[in-house]
Order: sequence, then C-alpha cells, then structure tokens
Amino acid sequence: MPPADLNRSKIDFQKYYFYGTILNVPPILLMYPMRTVRLLQQRKSSVPVSSSIFKVIRDVQQKNGTRALFAGATVFSLGLTTTKILQFATYDFLSQKTKENDYFEIEVLKSPSVLSGVLGTFSAVITTFFVVPFDMVSQQITIAKAGADGSLASAAALPTTAASVAPPLTPTTPSPSSTAVKSKLPIYVAGSFEPLQPPQPMPISESLKLQFKQEGFRFLFRGYCATLMSTIPFFAAYFPAYEYSRVWVKDGINYMRTMDFNKDKETPFPPPELHQLIISALAGCCASLAGVMISSPSDMVKTRIQTEQRLQPTNGTGVKLPLPSLKWIDVFMEIWKKEGFMKFFSGTKPRAILAVPGGALNFVIFDFVRSVSIIHDSDDMRSLSLPLPSTASNEALY
Repeated sequence: MPPADLNRSKIDFQKYYFYGTILNVPPILLMYPMRTVRLLQQRKSSVPVSSSIFKVIRDVQQKNGTRALFAGATVFSLGLTTTKILQFATYDFLSQKTKENDYFEIEVLKSPSVLSGVLGTFSAVITTFFVVPFDMVSQQITIAKAGADGSLASAAALPTTAASVAPPLTPTTPSPSSTAVKSKLPIYVAGSFEPLQPPQPMPISESLKLQFKQEGFRFLFRGYCATLMSTIPFFAAYFPAYEYSRVWVKDGINYMRTMDFNKDKETPFPPPELHQLIISALAGCCASLAGVMISSPSDMVKTRIQTEQRLQPTNGTGVKLPLPSLKWIDVFMEIWKKEGFMKFFSGTKPRAILAVPGGALNFVIFDFVRSVSIIHDSDDMRSLSLPLPSTASNEALY
C-alpha cells in the first residue's frame, strides 16, 4: 500500500519539456559571461589572469569585443537545457517510484534530506554522460575566442606533469614561452639540439577537428570522470542543503507572520501566494552556494582537463613527442605542487555569482514548470505539495 502522502498526480511531459526549454534559455544567456570569467581564471596560462571579475570582463571586451564573452553560449545552452530537463524528469520519476514502492523498505530513505541527496546525485550522474560533450566543446570555444592573445597557444605547449612528458621545453631566450612563440624563435628540448615546431595559430574549428582526429570520440568525453568527481560532491551537498534551507525559510516566514505589524492587517506579510516563491528562491541560493564551495577543487581540475588543447607537438624532424597526461590525479598534483592549494578555488567568485541566482531561478522555474504540467486525478484535485525538490542546476553547467 503506498504511503498516505503520495501525490497521485502525473506529469504531462510535453508541457514539462516545452516550458522548461523556453524558460531556461534566457537565464543561461544572461549569466554566461560569468562562466567565461570562471574559465579564464581556471585555465592553465602563461599570462596571469586577474582575480577581479570586472577586470577580466573589461580585458575581454577590449581585446576581443563583447561577443567574446558569449563565445560557446549556443553549444552550452543546447546541452545544458536538454540535460537539465532530463535530470529533473529523472529525479521526479525516481522520487515517485521510490514512494510507490514504500521506499523499498529502506528506513533511511524515508528521511527527505537523505532521499533527496541520493536521488539528486543519481540523476546527476546519469545526465553527466549527456552534458560532457557539450561542455567540452563550448569550453574550448570560449577559451579560444575570449582568451588573451598568444596565451592559449603557449599554454598548449606546456607539459601537464613532469612524469608524463619528456624533458621540459626550454626557450632559447630568458623570455616566457609566449614571447618565443610570438617572435617565432625556435624552442628546444633540454639536452637536445632538435628544435620544436612552435604551435601555429589556428581557428578553433580547425583545432577541434585536429583534436577529434587525434583522440577520436574520446575527445568529446574528455573529462567525463573529472566531471563526475565534481558533480557528485556538488549534488551530494546541493539537495540536502535545499531540504534544510527550505525548513529554515518556512520557519522564518512563520516567525514573520507572528510579528506585531502583522496582527492588525487582513493580508499578512509575506502574502501566502508568495510563500512557495520565497522558499524556492532562498533555499535554492543556499543549496547552490553549498554545492559550489564543496566542489570547487574538483571543478578546477575538470576545467584544466577539458580546456587543454592537446595537440601533439613535434620536433624539427617531425618526431612526435609524448602528450601531456590528463589523468585526474596527475592534474590535481600538478596544481597542488606548482600553484598551491588556494589555486583550487580560482574562479569560485564568478562560479558562485553564476550558481547562486541560477539555483534560485532553477527551483522557481521548475517548480512553476512542474505545477503547470501536472495532470490531477479527478478524485484528487488538491494543490501540489513538493516534499522533495523537483529541480536542481547541473554543476558541470556552472
């Protein structure tokens, strides 16, 4: 027998997908420059990038124009909207099935925070497979078009880890490698007289084609494990934080209604019709902030792996040199040893600015989408209750 609080309503998924798509694209495009700033701050570059969001935006505008701030937005929006709706639908479906089966007789799943964390993480893991190719391509487009001149090419030639690459590249002048590239001076491998061919500038479309030819379909899924390493802690914190925050916000609303200035008014403050909006927005903000802080180190590693233009260098005789390692642990240790622990939190500010209002909008949008997509049984026309969050933002997205 199903539990007494089981909602017997069903979802019209045609409406669910339609409204979800229409309402999600504008916020993605509006906040996309924050994603561009995050990628520029997190990537590996021989040119220092400011930690100030406004300075990075100003530099991109001055060097590459305003359109560069939105480079890769089309690919990213398509992938994010599709996978987000898939994730929310998966979450709602699993939530309903779990209740129908009396929580599979697992006592701990009856706790809303535990159940939301398990289902949210599981649905995120499933949809990560679909979002990685879109995220991978859009990030490389963003870096290529919004990055500083010359820094991307020189960064691509640098080794990722000392253990995975032949002896480090040493320029013939004391200037940084980017200077050598710009001046077309030959670069030599330490202990060898064979010059390396400097990386030549190329359109991003050509770079993507070469990398795809070199790696095959694995190129589209590069960083899949790293994305999971970032997604799992994000959602493990995200859904429980939403549950706890939702309770706190409800308690705050109830406290406000008991205040003296509410007693003499016919219409209480805040108005009852705004309660769900306030709960969804504030709890969504808290959930996103918790997810961002927990997953920042893993997100840094993921960005480094996916933004590496892994074009195989050759020496003067055409002999191919070893490619830099993109293993999660290798990249993690390289950042730790060369740049320090705090580097793992580069890009956290723009990521939080992107994720916190994004989390609020996600819950507000999808609570609305779910409510207008409900098909109620004739004998059950009660208003929809949301014992579990029906929405979440995909962290790979932020």
